[in-house]
Amino acid sequence: MSKWCALSVMKAVLCVGCTEVDYVTTMEKVDFQSTYARTQDGIIRRSGRSSNVSTILRLLGANVELFGVLTRNPMYRIILDDLEQRGIDISHCSFTDESPPFSTIIQERFTRRCTTVYCDKPFPYVTAEDFRKLDLDLYGWVNFEARSPVETCEMIRLVLDHNNGRLEEDRVVISLQIYNSFNQIKDLIAMCDFVFLSKYVAEQQGWNSAREACEGMNDLLRMPRDIKIRRPCFIVPWSNLGAGCMTSDGNYSEVPAHKPKKIVDRVGDSDCFTAGFIYANFVRQRQVIDAVDFANAVASYKLAHVGFDCLGSMKVDSVKLRVHMVEADLVSSDSEDEDDPERHCKKYLFRPFEFREADEASIVTQEEQVLA
Repeated sequence: MSKWCALSVMKAVLCVGCTEVDYVTTMEKVDFQSTYARTQDGIIRRSGRSSNVSTILRLLGANVELFGVLTRNPMYRIILDDLEQRGIDISHCSFTDESPPFSTIIQERFTRRCTTVYCDKPFPYVTAEDFRKLDLDLYGWVNFEARSPVETCEMIRLVLDHNNGRLEEDRVVISLQIYNSFNQIKDLIAMCDFVFLSKYVAEQQGWNSAREACEGMNDLLRMPRDIKIRRPCFIVPWSNLGAGCMTSDGNYSEVPAHKPKKIVDRVGDSDCFTAGFIYANFVRQRQVIDAVDFANAVASYKLAHVGFDCLGSMKVDSVKLRVHMVEADLVSSDSEDEDDPERHCKKYLFRPFEFREADEASIVTQEEQVLA
């Protein structure tokens, strides 16, 4: 198959986890001592780690499927409608009559500081038996939430069994998002290809920097990296300092953040980072460091906008995410056959992207930083 047609037949990303609901309220100032307060705005929207990552990947242009338990409660029909309208595949999801978990998020209008009240009510979770019914040949990447350790462990083992004996290009990549309960999920780290750890969890473990977090997780591996077996890559976003990354060979790097011109909405920025990395590394086949840089850019771009829909119009930096063309002898640049599928794929799928002009962009350019 031609490399020019690769994106048109790209395998899907499977996101395994929960779908929840956020009630987002904006207030002038949060004061929990007061018995009465007035809000400026409020919205209800679909959320959940895997649900958010699915949305962002779809907006960036990836094929994506959400695998989890959804509610059929008519009050929450908004969840199913939104998933269907966005073209996110939910054909293998299970359904329940129970109401989903929810969060009440209170944002201060000017500081954009968020206070989250999470209702962690019992809600059914997908099982390894459900996962076993999937045809893993349809997927190129599976992203797991760090919850339900026993079931998640069994699901990861099923992917590892599927990968056993396969060529590198035929393997399904495994990633794990850790955003709470580190000690319950830490035994799964060595089973994955990529591990995303939130700054919040890192600080709970006593790690005061992205480097400390990567080194701390590296110390948990049962065998040293100089023994040549497959190792996970650790990725730790660290707020406005960017992100730290320890590759599978043990090399540590830090990638600076992209500075947003303004911060409008912080809700879901870490999920933007995760989805941005998966898109760059899997769909665009970028190296790990380049993918982390792109993930920083996606998270920063989101901070300047409310919600995720802005990412559908985000223009990708052609320098940071440039496309590697095939050699000239494989595809002739002199071909004038308008019906040639390779020509169409080359023209429409691999054209470079550029950021908006400086007055429209939501990310401060390098030139602006110098002038500042």
